[in-house]
Amino acid sequence: MTRAATKATTDGTTTTRRELAAKTLAAMALTATPTIGAFAGPAHALSGMNAVKDTREGYEFLYPVGWQEIQVDGQAAVYKDIIEPLESVALNVYPTQRESVKDIGTADEVAKTLVGKALTAPGAQAKVLATSERTDKDGHLYYQFEFVTKTQSYERHALTVVTVTQGKFYTLTTGSSEKRWKKMKERLLATVGSFSVYY
Repeated sequence: MTRAATKATTDGTTTTRRELAAKTLAAMALTATPTIGAFAGPAHALSGMNAVKDTREGYEFLYPVGWQEIQVDGQAAVYKDIIEPLESVALNVYPTQRESVKDIGTADEVAKTLVGKALTAPGAQAKVLATSERTDKDGHLYYQFEFVTKTQSYERHALTVVTVTQGKFYTLTTGSSEKRWKKMKERLLATVGSFSVYY
């Protein structure tokens, strides 16, 4: 399935938070110091998943059947469960001068920065649980990390995968409420494991 870029308007609070995240990600992609990555982990597919492919932006990934595409300003793709609002996947694509995600830092360093400054709502507590890396058949390096965020109203368990290629910095994040993590874990791992770029 081929999809086009989607745009929509959100409320001021969401836009402000998204703009802050975009600035943080862009700054990382442009200014961080290169280092070596962490351990590897395989990608896998799973039944009960839909596929999305964007030939213009050069990516593809799987997401759980039943999630609906929504339009969010500034994000390349967003799919979410209409009943469970914390179950979603969102992809952002930013310009960068880096040639590889390793030019930004190690998996641990990238995870700490993104979770602390870009992937967590203001005022939320966040903790990185694990990091890994993988390389696809075309030589693209991906960092993947698992983390939890907690606010007064919810606790979310999430996974993010990032990579850099052809002047683009990709970040894909998926997750669920902590209560539904065990039920959703396999599908969420399949989502981040399936993410790939092909430029």
